[in-house]
Amino acid sequence: MKKYLEEFHKLKVFGKQEATDITKDANTAKDLLRRYKQEGFLSQVRRNLYVATDLVTKSSIATPFEIGSQVTPSANIAYHSALEYHGLSNQQFYEVYVSSKERFNDFDYEGLHYRCCESRLSAGILNPTGTSLIKVTDLERTVVDCLDYIDRAGGVEELVACLTLITYLKEDKLLEYLAGYGKQVLYQKTGFILSYFQTEMQLSDVFFSICKDKTGKSTRYLTDAAESTTFFKEWNLYAPADILSSIKQGTTDYAELY
Repeated sequence: MKKYLEEFHKLKVFGKQEATDITKDANTAKDLLRRYKQEGFLSQVRRNLYVATDLVTKSSIATPFEIGSQVTPSANIAYHSALEYHGLSNQQFYEVYVSSKERFNDFDYEGLHYRCCESRLSAGILNPTGTSLIKVTDLERTVVDCLDYIDRAGGVEELVACLTLITYLKEDKLLEYLAGYGKQVLYQKTGFILSYFQTEMQLSDVFFSICKDKTGKSTRYLTDAAESTTFFKEWNLYAPADILSSIKQGTTDYAELY
């Protein structure tokens, strides 16, 4: 039965159907998965999701990005996990954010917590060259998503630190995703935060004019009211009192790297 082991290693991450496709029989596949799991050749991530393991260490040969992308048919890596994938994270998180149209229960695997986030937009998903397993939000969608749910980006300070590493954003894509969500407060947050990085990210004045036009007249908060206590009149937005120092510190640190 170990003749199938090479096929499983090629798949890396798979479900019962893929195992059945390999063995040509559902009962054989069920028995094989059980025995391979007992012998340490496979590891079960969750219901109907398996990974091939390293024959020496017995740990998964699939990365967290690959595993998260295969949890459901529509699953993709998002929020801070997408920042990590794009090489922009400032801190290492032990939580993998998975955006999905199909709901699934959060689960833990190999020291990481996989968190389900409802997918509310279908545009902006990449399948990077060189891998058929990973699906991840593109850079612009990641930025918009993180501004929408700053807590899923690790908080304001972490998000600002990540944004300082970005040297270019496609504003047409930013506007596409903002329009897709259709939230006035998101235009407000995006315009406010990205205005401090306009030169670095090569964003036009037109982009910020559009953001202002779409914000409406309501006064809103960047984060919760208890934290966002300083009023920024230009964007009619309350934000944390120390946000400007965080941005200044972040851009200074970035400049010192070059």
